[in-house]
Amino acid sequence: MLNDRTAKLLSKTNVLNNGANTPTVRLEYECPCKKGKIVEERVSGFCDYSVDIECEECKTKYYALTGCGHIWELKNK
Repeated sequence: MLNDRTAKLLSKTNVLNNGANTPTVRLEYECPCKKGKIVEERVSGFCDYSVDIECEECKTKYYALTGCGHIWELKNK
């Protein structure tokens, strides 16, 4: 299954997020159907991160299983 090590990285950007001006890294990966993307956001200096499926087709088929250390993978629903 698609995960953070096998997905094709489309872009990587550094952004300032929230009122505390905490640097955040935004990684965009190609989704399985190639019609959308999977977005991972990592808050620098923290273990916090999120993974969002930004594809209507893949949202209905998969969910993002997240783990410790910025590790995620898509699983069938």
